[in-house]
Amino acid sequence: MGEIDLVFIDANIFLEIALRNEKSELCKQYIRKFLSGEVKAFTSDFIIYACLLSIQNKAKNSELMKDFLTFIDNLVGLEIHRPSPFTVANSVELMSKTKLDFDDSLVVACMDDLKIKKLVSLDKHFDKIEGIKRIEP
Repeated sequence: MGEIDLVFIDANIFLEIALRNEKSELCKQYIRKFLSGEVKAFTSDFIIYACLLSIQNKAKNSELMKDFLTFIDNLVGLEIHRPSPFTVANSVELMSKTKLDFDDSLVVACMDDLKIKKLVSLDKHFDKIEGIKRIEP
């Protein structure tokens, strides 16, 4: 048996599922990979908060927000990383180098922290970031 893939999960993967968007089923299928232990998945607490804010803004439904938190809490194989102040400062530096916004720069900085090279995301702008391999579900 080979090494387990380490992946970082972007907010849009969770939001597709929570908001029942077009690619919701594909995202659910991918999440089954870390539920089964096929991959080890990480995300950040910032991603969780960003998802909650998106759900609040788009769906205006606190029950959906609670459901999302229950969903995240039950995701076996998902580890939630809390970036240090150094990592947050690094993300601000990355903004000017990569032309990414703060959210996406923080994703890259967290991935650097965790030594993860694979990002599960629907955002194609990550394709231009050296050292990151973006995976679509």
